[in-house]
Amino acid sequence: MRHIVNAPVKLSHTVFGEITAVTGDISNNGVFVRVSDKPTLPKGAHIKLQFLRSLYPDVSFNTRVVRVTDEGFGLVFVDYEFGGERFPMSELKNLWCKEA
Repeated sequence: MRHIVNAPVKLSHTVFGEITAVTGDISNNGVFVRVSDKPTLPKGAHIKLQFLRSLYPDVSFNTRVVRVTDEGFGLVFVDYEFGGERFPMSELKNLWCKEA
């Protein structure tokens, strides 16, 4: 299920460095980000995403481009990083469920 969420994010990639964007919608599996002056990236490219107003600002998500439109990118969550380590998404979901 997708939810409309307009949250500022930071995107990082070797092609464009760091840029800010705004989410359009989000689900458990991915997110659509609206990007002005969108860089050219192919499907399958990996982008690091960080939610700028998150309760967990030190968590960054490794994502993969699954859709490219004139407005932005559809990204699927691959895994996440915290404290210099990578974790599967299922671990993050379990952590948030325990804290709720």
